[in-house]
Amino acid sequence: MSKFWGRSDSEESEDEFTTSEEETTSESEYDSSEISTDEESESDDSGKGASRFLVGSSESESEEERRVVKSAKTKATEELANICNEIRNKMNINDWFSIQTLWDKLHKQVEKTKRAIGMLGTPRPYIKIIVELEEFLSKTLQDKPKLSPTNARALARMKQTIRKNNAGYAEQIQAFKENPESPEESEEESEESDETDIESLDSEAEAERQFRTVRTGVAERPKDKILSIAPQEITYEMVQKKLAEVAAARGRATSLDRQDQVEMLSFLFGVARGAAQKIEVLVHKVTVIFDMNTPTSSPMTTANWKTCMASIFDLMSLVAENPSVKLSDNPVENDRKEEPAADEEITVWGNPAAFLERLDEEWTGSLKALDPHTNAYMDRLRDEAALMALSGLVSDYLNTLSESSKKEKIAAVALRRMDHLYYKTNTVYSATRKMALAMKEAQEQPQRPTEEDVGEDGGDDSANVPTLVLPANFDLPEEAGGLMEELALIVYAYGNDNQKGNAMLYSVYFKSIHDDFYGARDMLLMSRISEQTQQLDIRMQILFNRTTAQLGLCAFRNGLINDAYSCLIDLYASLKVKELLAQGMQQHRYQEKTAEQEMAEKRRQVPFHLHINLELLEASFLTCTILLEVSSMALLGAIEWSNMDTKRLGAKHPLRKLMDMYDRQTFLGPPENVRDHMTAACRTLATGDWKKAFAYVSALPCWGLLGSHKEAVLDMVKEKFQEEGLRSYLLAHAKFYTSLSMEQLCQMFELSDRRVHAIVSRMIADEILAGSFDQPTNTVVMHHEEPTALQSLAAKFADRASLLVDYNERALAMRTGVLITDDDEEGSRKGPEAAGRRTRMGGRLPGGRGRGRGRRFNDRSGGFIADAGFSGGVYGKGRVRGSKDNSSFMQLGRVAGGRQGNYKRRNNM
Repeated sequence: MSKFWGRSDSEESEDEFTTSEEETTSESEYDSSEISTDEESESDDSGKGASRFLVGSSESESEEERRVVKSAKTKATEELANICNEIRNKMNINDWFSIQTLWDKLHKQVEKTKRAIGMLGTPRPYIKIIVELEEFLSKTLQDKPKLSPTNARALARMKQTIRKNNAGYAEQIQAFKENPESPEESEEESEESDETDIESLDSEAEAERQFRTVRTGVAERPKDKILSIAPQEITYEMVQKKLAEVAAARGRATSLDRQDQVEMLSFLFGVARGAAQKIEVLVHKVTVIFDMNTPTSSPMTTANWKTCMASIFDLMSLVAENPSVKLSDNPVENDRKEEPAADEEITVWGNPAAFLERLDEEWTGSLKALDPHTNAYMDRLRDEAALMALSGLVSDYLNTLSESSKKEKIAAVALRRMDHLYYKTNTVYSATRKMALAMKEAQEQPQRPTEEDVGEDGGDDSANVPTLVLPANFDLPEEAGGLMEELALIVYAYGNDNQKGNAMLYSVYFKSIHDDFYGARDMLLMSRISEQTQQLDIRMQILFNRTTAQLGLCAFRNGLINDAYSCLIDLYASLKVKELLAQGMQQHRYQEKTAEQEMAEKRRQVPFHLHINLELLEASFLTCTILLEVSSMALLGAIEWSNMDTKRLGAKHPLRKLMDMYDRQTFLGPPENVRDHMTAACRTLATGDWKKAFAYVSALPCWGLLGSHKEAVLDMVKEKFQEEGLRSYLLAHAKFYTSLSMEQLCQMFELSDRRVHAIVSRMIADEILAGSFDQPTNTVVMHHEEPTALQSLAAKFADRASLLVDYNERALAMRTGVLITDDDEEGSRKGPEAAGRRTRMGGRLPGGRGRGRGRRFNDRSGGFIADAGFSGGVYGKGRVRGSKDNSSFMQLGRVAGGRQGNYKRRNNM
């Protein structure tokens, strides 16, 4: 007991929480030693006494003193700094594999830090480390050190990753490089904003300044001094100096700087002296707005686009009112310090045609970036009237120039105007014209931009967004046909070859959607552009494909089945309809695309309002294919037609592929999409049931896109299905009938007696159907000619003998090196000069007479002359499919008494 508790009174100290004097000495000693203060415990000897074994000993209290409580913000910031330091350590040893691992960890920590701090911008340590990584990557690629395979692969991945990542922080990186030693402004100001209540701010302007600083990570710069000067005190020379500063800052100004420049130039436009200086201010303002974004990365915001459009309207108005001011495509040196006279000719830099082209591309890019099923897309589409008005002003300005200087531009502007007209039907054009007239008459107040209109790159358009007011002289004709012809003549007169080709395709497209098939077809054929499609650029190829698709739809609406099939088969034979029409991208199993290829393909896509409905296009193509092939299917049978050789079937394989998939299905449910409806209709029509087939086709909802043409097109399809149903029914079931009543056929297929008589007569004349008309009874008498038993055996023997001869010829060719081809056979029929055998080395043996090919190789003087009806020789290939038979045997393999052969396409469609 005394070993642990026998301390002297001098070693004990009084405590502010002592017990009463009535307690025992042992209890007081225990209590005092247990609840002693930190200072008294430090004065005690830690190595002596019982304090070493007590809870309140000096060691435990010193540990509690060393424990520091950190906030979540501090922990997140320190963890981010530790990861950055670890990346720097790996950079020192060139360990790219570890850097790749830490890269993902870094981005996760950045998100945690932003959430913990409540920061909207980007932490400065992150900007610093990605700048260092970019510099270290450039140095490593330049030095080309020897790396392990793992590090080499990691370096290749990080090369693409760092460059792609840093492109999104270009402004913060530029600000850091300009001032790398500045304190971490974003973090400090974010902490100050947390500690300071919003009510303690001096004004709302200060709050806005801090918010912009935290959001962008860049400190806001003070406003230009000229904005604080009274407008009466601003001179012509001061404005010229500011314009020179703006021109010198191009290429190295950040987004916030450009926004400040736009505000300053808007102010200078109101205080400029003379029309020439105002035009110069507007030109600089337009160029600064264009520099605020990169077209390849993101489109221009709606607020900036409308501001730029309003500035160009003002520019064209000033140019029209002041003929003494001339615009030049190249920058002009202007050292004037005094305002020029009113009538003095002066040249100012500016290119309205280039401005129009850039605005048009930005408008198209913004449409591609928007969801086409939202109201924002429709609102953006209404701005097309402003583009059409501006193109008219630019065209009028170019017409005032000399002949030599306007040739290069007037064709480009006319082509731009055609670009906004060629795809409009009469209904769409009338709606556009009414909307333009309503916009011209409306007097709306300027509206402040919404949050969606503010650019992502800090372009807070603080100025009010002007409502686009169309010029007073802008007007559109009631009919677009005359305007299209006028613009096309301008392009043909002044444009180059590419521009002329585009104008021609625009005209063909326009004629196609207005149901002028023959005019569009003649124009396309006379241009002979289809022979040069491989030499065209990609945009013209896409336009050619879209024009061909519309031409096929036009032919289908007019009931020209053969012409529609010829136009659409090239698109569907490639199985890449979306890519050919630039209406989407398809992922292929064995094809990989790089990021650059995907980006380029996305830029080539057309906006949604220019899309051709793929369901309507596919329904039209498959309907044409069914009408052309269902008779062959009924003649040969579905199985034999599906097994036809691809070479004989030609380019009709899209339908055959669908039918093969249809036959392989175990369970056939109700049709759901276009292909299901068409395959079901094809199977049904091949049996002659045209009503059920037409019900499948007419149930498709895509026919509603035809508008006013829907009823006429469906009536045409119904009539075609009735005719093809009659042909298919006769070919498939004629062998079961002795005679057919014409009256019954008219009732079954709801056709007139005259039409049924014409169809049956054509089939009999083409020897497809073996039969004849019996006029007294008004029936069709079928002629059945069945082969005898001997003829059947002879046919089987001929087939097997032909197969044996073919095998013998192949075996002999393997041994002798001589291979007889179809070309040799065709050549032998043309005479001795064209005959001969082709060797393995590509040569041809001389000789050959008559039709026989059965002579031996060494005996080239004589020849074997085959008798009539002989279709093979000793070394011949045997009977050729489709060849004419001159033997005394009757033609075998007739279906219902008709001759079997290649089915000739009818010319009455």
